[in-house]
Amino acid sequence: MSKILVHICCAPDAVYFLKRLRQDFPHAYIKGFFYDPNIHPYEEYKLRYVETQRVCNELGIELEEGEYDVEAWMEKVKGYEKEPERGERCKLCFDFRLERSAKFAKEEGFTTFTTTLLMSPKKKFEQLKESGEEIAEKYSISFLALNYRKGGGTQEMFTLSKDREIYHQDYCGCVHGLFNQKGELAVWDLVSCSGRQPGSKEETLFIKSIRAFAEELSLPVKEFEFPFLNWFLLEGKVEIDKKIIPSFVEPYSQSIRGVAKGEVYKHVGDELYLSKQYVKIKLLEPFQDIPLREPKLTTHPTFLVPYEYRDVFLNSRVTATLKTEFRSSVSRLMVIGNVEAERRVGIPADTLQDGAGVSKSFVEELLSSYSKDIATGRLSVLILGAESFGRLGSRFFKELTGVDVNEFVDYRQNVFV
Repeated sequence: MSKILVHICCAPDAVYFLKRLRQDFPHAYIKGFFYDPNIHPYEEYKLRYVETQRVCNELGIELEEGEYDVEAWMEKVKGYEKEPERGERCKLCFDFRLERSAKFAKEEGFTTFTTTLLMSPKKKFEQLKESGEEIAEKYSISFLALNYRKGGGTQEMFTLSKDREIYHQDYCGCVHGLFNQKGELAVWDLVSCSGRQPGSKEETLFIKSIRAFAEELSLPVKEFEFPFLNWFLLEGKVEIDKKIIPSFVEPYSQSIRGVAKGEVYKHVGDELYLSKQYVKIKLLEPFQDIPLREPKLTTHPTFLVPYEYRDVFLNSRVTATLKTEFRSSVSRLMVIGNVEAERRVGIPADTLQDGAGVSKSFVEELLSSYSKDIATGRLSVLILGAESFGRLGSRFFKELTGVDVNEFVDYRQNVFV
């Protein structure tokens, strides 16, 4: 029996390529090898790997993950950072990844190797064919230069990706291509916040990882994307007498111009208002970040601080600085089970600024424990993106279905509330 090792770059390129390979070589042992240290940032890399694993699981193909030796890849393409897509940098990148794949194939006793890069409309087929054949000769194995783009293959690839709701990246993968393709906007792909910011790669990775587990349990899964106005905290602090006071910043707070210095001129309950730039202080006991329960329409620069500082704020001059940014983003709602189930349990996919959030292990345990109820339509589990920004995921679910989420898992306690 022939053995074919397939270097895999991403799930969209793999979904049709592997299907065709299975059809054309029905008696071959096929194994996937995910070796892509060119992909940046690491969260993007993990996201593409998780989706590739989904595709391989569906087709019954074993997948092995190679090393993420990004430093070696950067050294390989050094001096070619400004090369355009399909230029010399891409040739060096192909050589780097395919040589590692060929070496692995040889070590594992494979007679043949190929790559799903051949499927990508963004790559030169002849360039890949040349790299593959040169490396195959070096390692005394065969390279399959399969052009599955022809005859409607590219369109079929897009159709399969859409039907399976596969994450589809919007840039090639490497940091140099990212900046060449997106310019200044590339920085937003590289920004990594602690936890899972609404609309972030981390949030998407959490959702996709849960999906992979649900599919292993043979549970029905459906994803929906929704656009929203996102909010990013870049920097901020509140001080009294040059002493920084512990604080969180409420989502959708607008930036402060320069520095706001003023006294509390009004307080209503546990909310204090400064005399400069609409700054608001919310006193909390216990002190912890809290999700927005309603979408926020006003954009006061708002700090959440411990209640114990109440008298200090009321009798002192306060200095506040804050820099934030608003951008359009996309988040996700994932329904595991029947959307018409009578019992609908919502779980936030994002986390709060202090790191509070539902863990992947908790969701997996929940799905395992209630798999029968989910499979029979009595229960649905909803993974809700951007939930801390005014329950946007829950609101989108109601917009789609006309019904509310009727049970929730709390950010902190991981219990139904």
